[in-house]
Amino acid sequence: MPEVARVLPLPHEVAPHPLRAEVTALLEGGLIRVRLQDGREWDAAWLQAGGSTSIELAAHDWVIVLPPAGGHPAVVMGRIGPYSPPAPPARLCIEATEVLTLKCGDATLDLRADGKAVLRGEDVLIRARGLQRIKAGSVSIN
Repeated sequence: MPEVARVLPLPHEVAPHPLRAEVTALLEGGLIRVRLQDGREWDAAWLQAGGSTSIELAAHDWVIVLPPAGGHPAVVMGRIGPYSPPAPPARLCIEATEVLTLKCGDATLDLRADGKAVLRGEDVLIRARGLQRIKAGSVSIN
């Protein structure tokens, strides 16, 4: 007698596919409550990817979410909306312990931990609309 087809369990869990959901609440502890289009609600974690921590969520935002799987909560992967490039910072501080070097072609600027600033270039042009001051213990030209 021929064997009847039988159902075999999958050797691994089938990966869930992403779904659209609406943010309904931002919960204490960092979880995000989302509602799917079919009415189901999940408390989801936020996927922190790259350096992009500047995204702010609010109620009624639309997001892409992975369903809960394997005892883990759902995961919000990102907000759906128009892209807006991040605003440049008002001030940028770059630190080094010994030497910070800015280099472009043959021009370099070295800022050293001992307080020395060394500017090297084929031609050095300094322009000022107002007063240009040089304050030092001594000034040597050539």
